Amino acid sequence: MRFATLTLFAALAATTSPLLAQAQLVVSADLRAKPGGPAVALLSPGTRLTTGATSGAETLVTFEGWVDGSRLGGRRDSFPASVSGRLTLRVRSQPSAKGTIIAVLQPGAGLHIVSRQGNWTRVRRAAWIRTAVLQRAVAGARAVAGPAAPVAAPQASAGPPAPAQDKANAAGEPAAIASTGARFRDLPVGRVLGSIAGGSTVEVMARESGWVRVRADGWIAEKDLVTGASVAPPSLTAADLRADPQAMKGHVVQWDVEVMAFQIADPLRVELAREEPYLLVRGPGAENALLYLAVPEMLLTEARALGPLAKITVTARVRSGRSEPAGTPILDLLSMIKPRD
Repeated sequence: MRFATLTLFAALAATTSPLLAQAQLVVSADLRAKPGGPAVALLSPGTRLTTGATSGAETLVTFEGWVDGSRLGGRRDSFPASVSGRLTLRVRSQPSAKGTIIAVLQPGAGLHIVSRQGNWTRVRRAAWIRTAVLQRAVAGARAVAGPAAPVAAPQASAGPPAPAQDKANAAGEPAAIASTGARFRDLPVGRVLGSIAGGSTVEVMARESGWVRVRADGWIAEKDLVTGASVAPPSLTAADLRADPQAMKGHVVQWDVEVMAFQIADPLRVELAREEPYLLVRGPGAENALLYLAVPEMLLTEARALGPLAKITVTARVRSGRSEPAGTPILDLLSMIKPRD
């Protein structure tokens, strides 16, 4: 099997060597720190990669893109920079919040800095990806470019032909969620975004080390959906709210926070209603800032049940970026999830 794989690569190199040097993904794929290791990023379809050495069923690749420079931390292992905090970091094709998202980096992922432009930093990361994904990328690129010179089939003496792709690994496979339901994450072993009810039908897009990337199709009430300019970028911090409270008013954020206490507003909290229930939390992520999350009636039972130091992911709308008298931001809680391992 290994000889057949090497033969395939030799044949591709002979006819499409530029595509092996510069590949473009046709499906999303995990990027790993070492072969078989933990995922450090999820690459989006269309991401351009430079390929390198191979090890077993994986290939070393390199990609570059732009990130919010304020989200970068210090040295990690052999890397001069890393993703700080506990939130994932989006990598974009351009130094702009409107740039196409080409990858999502895991918290703590190490990076090399290429250049800076204003608040944006161009970063580079080399890591390992499944060779089969790159083979699909080469095939996809050849299909777009048009037919290439035929590739000679391996001789019989070269060993058995490479097996066809396992049907269980093919994109588009239908599947159903087990009766107990499933938690939905942004990356393998990543942040919990929500859950999918038991019995729901999903489409399998990729499999990787016990994890399955799925696509679900369904409907939600329009009133539950927030779109457009009011949705704040993931890089927004509590400091940003305090720095420009008028511009931030009404923006919707999704943050990881740590609960300090469930409280009832007293007269000193002049921008909270009298006796309005709220959560005193710290965050977002690793940011050591205090926030007031005003709790609506439908979430009161859930909020009261949260113990001190509970970690939750919240979606909330900014009411005041810098409230009186202490300057603490106030947000109206829209939803919350208590992640489970």
